[in-house]
Amino acid sequence: MEVKLATAPIAWTNDDLPQLGGDTPLDVCLKELRESGFIGTELGGKFPQDKEELKQVLLKYDLELAGGWFSGNLLVDSLEDEIKRLDKEIDKRLYVNCNIVVYCECSNTIQGNQEIALSKKPVLSKNEMKEFASDYTKLFFHAKQRGVVLAYHHHMGTIIQNSDEIDMFLSFCDDEVGLAYDSGHMYFAGANPLEEIKKHKNRISHVHFKDVREDVRALVIKNDESFLDSVLKGVYTVPGDGVIDFEPIIDVLREINYKGWIVVEAEQDPKIANPLEYAKKAYSYLSKII
Repeated sequence: MEVKLATAPIAWTNDDLPQLGGDTPLDVCLKELRESGFIGTELGGKFPQDKEELKQVLLKYDLELAGGWFSGNLLVDSLEDEIKRLDKEIDKRLYVNCNIVVYCECSNTIQGNQEIALSKKPVLSKNEMKEFASDYTKLFFHAKQRGVVLAYHHHMGTIIQNSDEIDMFLSFCDDEVGLAYDSGHMYFAGANPLEEIKKHKNRISHVHFKDVREDVRALVIKNDESFLDSVLKGVYTVPGDGVIDFEPIIDVLREINYKGWIVVEAEQDPKIANPLEYAKKAYSYLSKII
């Protein structure tokens, strides 16, 4: 196993919830991110869009780009239009030596709407999922031809949230199509993160680690609140600070000889959970168990 540790800027500044660190400058985020020990970062909304400016920012803080989110629109846009959008992102990522794109279908997601409860998330029929998976597989192989791995991110509030949806989606995709495995979203959706990574161990393209506060999760589900409500209430935290046991998950990654990034992506209120302190805690914990 050859892994590199990164963390996401969402702990410092949340693009979906500006009240959570919206006034924190990117320089503060990256300075503290590097200070905590991590050598990589994923993208966030405050990063430069210009690829040369992005490269200079990464060089300034001696950081590698470990990937980043891409909001998909395959359910509403043509495959050709999606390829055009994706190609612009691929050009930028390759310019800064990053070959990972974390893809999630967002055309009908409720994850960013605080007014919509998680029970109202979009659901695809079997035929709709099959059609979506077919288009996504074509997009995946287009990215592969460009030298980039498209890693699908299952996510709360989206068409691929729970274990059954992940299974159905992957069953309709080519065997090469892989996941951006996220421990926190697995647990929140009611799945066992260890059993899921065992089940899909040959489909792991990228890894996000976050932990869960079960009392918050249970309350949000009981009250049928939104995903953003759960974040505001502190459902997520860094690995080692919640209910998930990460050591056996690491053992599975070791078993498959995983080579790539492990990214800590644990969005919290930075006024309550100091980002630098929690980043250091996550780095110390992961370094120990790895």
